[in-house]
Amino acid sequence: MSQPIPPVPPSPPEEREYAYRHSGIIGAILAFISLALPWWVVNISSSEMGYPYSAVGTVYLYQYSVSIFGVGAIVSSNLPLHWYATTALVFLILSGLLGLIGYFIVSGRKVALALGGILALFSIIIFSVGLQNDISNGAVSNYPTGASLFSSGSYSLLGVSINYSAYLSFGFWLALVATIIMFAGIHQENKKEWY
Repeated sequence: MSQPIPPVPPSPPEEREYAYRHSGIIGAILAFISLALPWWVVNISSSEMGYPYSAVGTVYLYQYSVSIFGVGAIVSSNLPLHWYATTALVFLILSGLLGLIGYFIVSGRKVALALGGILALFSIIIFSVGLQNDISNGAVSNYPTGASLFSSGSYSLLGVSINYSAYLSFGFWLALVATIIMFAGIHQENKKEWY
C-alpha cells in the first residue's frame, strides 16, 4: 500500500519576502527603461516618378521624431508632443519611483506597488487613447485619418500612392510588463499575509 505524499511546507518568510519584494524594483527598472524606448512607430514609403521615398515617425514619451529618406538626402526633425505623451511620461516616472519605494520600505509596500501599477496602467491607457484620438482626427501628419495604432495599407496624398504600417513599439510593451510585475508584487504580498 502506498503512503500519502506529505504536503509541501510553505517556504520560509525570508524567501517569500525576497520574491515579492523584488517585484517593486524590477517593475521600476522596466518602467524607467520604457521611457527611453519608442512607444509608437509609423513607416511610410512611396516610389512615385521613379524616386524612392520613405519616412519613419517614432513617438517617444518625450519627443516625436520624423526621419525622411530619399532623393539622396536624410532629413530628421523632432516635433513637439501633445498632452497625452507628457501625462504618460509623468505617470510612468511616478510609477517607477513608487516601485522603488515598494522595494525599500516594509510597511506600506502593498500600497506603493498598487499605486505604481495603477499609474503605469494609466500611462498606457492615456497614451493609447490620446494618440488614437490624434490619428482619428488627422492630427498626425502624413498619416491617413481613420487609421489605428496597429494598421497598414496604402492611401493617396495629392495623387501620390503611399504605403504605411504602424504599431505600438517596445516602450509601450515594456511599460505594460512593468505594470503586470507591480501588480504581481501585490499578489505576492497578499500570499505572504496568508501564511
